[in-house]
Amino acid sequence: MKAEAEPALDIATQMITFAPGGHSGWHTHPGPVFISVIEGTMTFYEGDDPDCQPMVLHAGEGFVDGQTDRHAHIARNETALPARNLVTYFAPPDAPLRNDAPNPGNCPF
Repeated sequence: MKAEAEPALDIATQMITFAPGGHSGWHTHPGPVFISVIEGTMTFYEGDDPDCQPMVLHAGEGFVDGQTDRHAHIARNETALPARNLVTYFAPPDAPLRNDAPNPGNCPF
């Protein structure tokens, strides 16, 4: 994989714990995000998927969300156990790392 960035770039890392049944809410990011599931199981949904197909990741798995502000997405803990994600954000300087977004209407939640 190759990553390119403008000369100025903010990088932030966050550990996010999701209680059983917890979720992130629909949102976007201003730049790419690296997501690693550290504990438990997480389910991710994309706002531009008309079939609302889940992407289920278990501890030790991860992905790169490179879609940025072009689409909304949501992370959900659909299990009865806590889950933790290690999230690394790449964003333009002083940009918010996350922007709330309306439910795109393709998923029932």
